[in-house]
Amino acid sequence: MNAQELIGITRRVNDPDEGIRLMAVANREAGSQTHREVTRRVHNFVAAALTLVEHTRIFMREHYSETPMLERYQARVDADFKNQPLARFVQDLRNYILHNGLPNSEMYMNFQSNADQPGTGTLETGIHIRSAPLLEWRNWSAPARIFIEGCGEFVDIGTIAESYTGNVLSFHGWLQRCLDQIHAADLDELRTLEGALNQLDAAAKPAPSVPPETSVSSGDGADGPEQDFSFAPDRAASLDAAANALLHKVRKIQLEAQHGDGFPSERPPSATLTDHEMLSVPLVWATDVESRRAFVFIYKDGAQFGLDEEAFAEMQALTESVLRSDWASRTLSRRFLEKTAIKWLQESYEVENTKSLAETIAKEGRKAVRSLELWAPIANLEVQNSFPVGPAEVATITRAMIEKLESEALGSAPQQRDSIVGLFNKLRQNMQGLAAVVFKLDAEADKIEEDGAAIARIVVAFLRFFSPPAVHFPAGSGNALLGSELVPMSNLLVIGDGTFSYKQAMLVPNAPGWRISEETLKQIRPGLDAVGALVRPEGLSEFALAVRSSLLLFSTGTTFASPIERLSYTLSAIEALLLRHSAEPAEFNVADRMGLLLTRDGKKREEVARNIREAYRLRGRQDVSPLFPREMGSVATFVRRAHHVIGTALGNFVTFGTVSEFINAVEDLRNQSASTS
Repeated sequence: MNAQELIGITRRVNDPDEGIRLMAVANREAGSQTHREVTRRVHNFVAAALTLVEHTRIFMREHYSETPMLERYQARVDADFKNQPLARFVQDLRNYILHNGLPNSEMYMNFQSNADQPGTGTLETGIHIRSAPLLEWRNWSAPARIFIEGCGEFVDIGTIAESYTGNVLSFHGWLQRCLDQIHAADLDELRTLEGALNQLDAAAKPAPSVPPETSVSSGDGADGPEQDFSFAPDRAASLDAAANALLHKVRKIQLEAQHGDGFPSERPPSATLTDHEMLSVPLVWATDVESRRAFVFIYKDGAQFGLDEEAFAEMQALTESVLRSDWASRTLSRRFLEKTAIKWLQESYEVENTKSLAETIAKEGRKAVRSLELWAPIANLEVQNSFPVGPAEVATITRAMIEKLESEALGSAPQQRDSIVGLFNKLRQNMQGLAAVVFKLDAEADKIEEDGAAIARIVVAFLRFFSPPAVHFPAGSGNALLGSELVPMSNLLVIGDGTFSYKQAMLVPNAPGWRISEETLKQIRPGLDAVGALVRPEGLSEFALAVRSSLLLFSTGTTFASPIERLSYTLSAIEALLLRHSAEPAEFNVADRMGLLLTRDGKKREEVARNIREAYRLRGRQDVSPLFPREMGSVATFVRRAHHVIGTALGNFVTFGTVSEFINAVEDLRNQSASTS
């Protein structure tokens, strides 16, 4: 981590855009603090380097003395570090700092003009140490002195940190592989024992205790598996006990008096409903005279009755306990169970002989469950042919489909012809020809809405990843579930002396409809097959969940008008895949690992790294001024590269179990590039 921190800050200074800012007079404090940070991190880097050397040596002597492994270790150390100029310089620099203090470093800026193209050239910024003052110290080892003299007038801090770190990582990778091979049988035995221990712990772990009022049996004991629309006796008894306890907590609610806000509204009046026009008993959250939140659902003799907020939470616990039954979790929604429980409370309040809530839920569920299809229209999307995406399908809302539904509605209620015709004309206008996410389920209506809407949102988000705006910034996507599409418009009034103008404009540029032809579908079909396995999160590995999260973040970013917002979501999407944990320095690691995934050419990797560092800088901008054309181009390049990286992860989500495994494979590409070159 000390090495990464030093490399990260030197790369920032080596980036000409950042280096110029840090050396500008207006940013003197930032530049000075950066300079101090570099010096501090040099100290930490060389101290940690020597600590690692000593600790590794002690570990090997303590555990592998008088074994061939110690001899192999020492031979590799001698070959890689003993007389290697860079390694000896880093080790000696620690002693130099200990005895002489921190070396004086300089931030610099050089410009080399291009003779072939007047007015152009190469700008270079960075931070280095002058060689001459270092060489005045007499205690450098011969290899270290050779290294300093070979650097010329200046010793570049960033080059030292990166080269030495690469050597150390390579050595420790070799050492780890050797030790894993030696202890292969031991490690296999350890994993077997850990698995057995986990099974014993799971068997011995007691079931979580819950208050008697809300405790519910699992239903998997002596009564055996539950049948559909039937609770096991012990579960039914527990549900009824919890329901009766909740019934006794229904109390009279004296509502807090309503106070006006003191000024009339200029908004046009809207329709109002009176108590006589209500089709069902109103269910409301309100504040009582003691400033307690309460849920009111019973109106009797001019008074209101309900549950305190704490008691209502017990109803939610009761609902969750019902959903532990497999048949209930498959077919009934929380909304359905909550409505059924409220209706039971309404009918049971101040009644001598109450019904069983368990039997009521089973009976009402049996009546409500049937085979249903949910069609969720997608704004601004048309498809030539239907296709599956995981548990759902994307299909067209055709004219024939709407006409069939209209005919059925007219046949069942001919007396409401005008209203029905008006409704279906509106559906034709809003939905006909659009694609929709189609989800089928044997359930009650609220359940298919609950599950289907969530799945439809995920499917549409995954589709956006394959849409043209995903790689063509600043184009934005207008594809979303119909009614929730984010295509913001500006509506501006300009009023002057005797003048008036009104302007409406789309804030997301280039957000046209998307049409998926059969040819386009062939191109994106492999990707759709891959994301189909990620629609439901259950059973996914850690890495697959990270890929899923990354896809959703990137896709959400395509819907925003602000380039900074899109940049923020795209960076978050990449960080989900390329950071092992939150303690890793994000900017350095993302830049390094993206470069490895995108190219094997060292110069091109540095170009990628600069682009990513600029993306991080732009994300932190606080001003409201628009991005310059060059900055917009930089964002476009980053978005395109991020899309490629996420696509690579998507193609490998089955191969790796964890994010760390994926990152290890990415970093192995560095060694492959070195061997190829």
